[in-house]
Amino acid sequence: MASMFRIRCRGSDDLSLAIVGGEPVLTKANAGDDRQLWLKDLTYGAGVTDEAGSPAFALVNKATGEALKHSLGHGHPVRAVKLYLAGYVDESVLWGESEEDLGDGFRRVHMVNNTEYIFDAEEAIPDLGGARDGTRLILFRWNGGLNQQWRIAPHSALTAAAAAVPEMTENARPVRILCQSGQGLSLTVRDGTAVLACADDEDERQCWIQSFRNTGHVTDGAGHRAFALVNWATGKALRHCRDDEQVYLAGHKPDSVDVALLWTQSDDLGGGFHNIRTVGDVDTVLDAANAVPEAGGARDGTTIIVFPVHDGSNQKWKMLPFY
Repeated sequence: MASMFRIRCRGSDDLSLAIVGGEPVLTKANAGDDRQLWLKDLTYGAGVTDEAGSPAFALVNKATGEALKHSLGHGHPVRAVKLYLAGYVDESVLWGESEEDLGDGFRRVHMVNNTEYIFDAEEAIPDLGGARDGTRLILFRWNGGLNQQWRIAPHSALTAAAAAVPEMTENARPVRILCQSGQGLSLTVRDGTAVLACADDEDERQCWIQSFRNTGHVTDGAGHRAFALVNWATGKALRHCRDDEQVYLAGHKPDSVDVALLWTQSDDLGGGFHNIRTVGDVDTVLDAANAVPEAGGARDGTTIIVFPVHDGSNQKWKMLPFY
């Protein structure tokens, strides 16, 4: 049965695979853009598997009806073609995913009949400026780059998070994070930075996984259990650094524990709001920068930092289920 998916590259925070101008490229993520939605069709290649025995699938674009077709060779662009059912199976439109999870659900996507040729965001490496709007999809041999790691995940973060996030158990839940200082504002990721934005139920970047997986018995000085905050859309986690106010987004490996990715919640400060604290120092907390009443409060685009705790509303946060 075919299902609707979105395809993300680990080399980009806010780009999604689409067909633009007849060509498969990365473009700015937009939940309302059907060119970024794909049918992962397992029925077309029924019975076909890759060399590891994993089932083959076609990737058919919702907006154009075109399927992704193997490139003409190493380093050449993946093509978009109409998928015709002519009584035979065309393996040139069939793909497979690696069994190995590279972390946060990212995997290699390869030709079904040649696992050495994999999806690659062309030249989307740090030395060349990374991925950008319009980056082409090509096939390349595996080199371990972030531009070769892909997550094919159900379109709706609201209803599919529990099924699609590999670590999702009773130890993890999808949440929206609201700041008391900014009514109607939600924590999100924009251009690789954690900021506040107008709450949008269709924006997957505003969905966070509060994950207790593998935090074991790690607690803060007040005995509150630690957790990671992993962004659903990017697969990256909020990270704090010693002696630095900046909050970063960093790669998250659910099978290991990095204390710089761990946070805790204070007791309820009223109305369901809490401080979100660094696990090693309960007096350093998540803070909407300069979003105090005398400065006009929080607004769309307010950056997020860590700061010594005070009684300001810009340091009080509420986590609500993202459904």
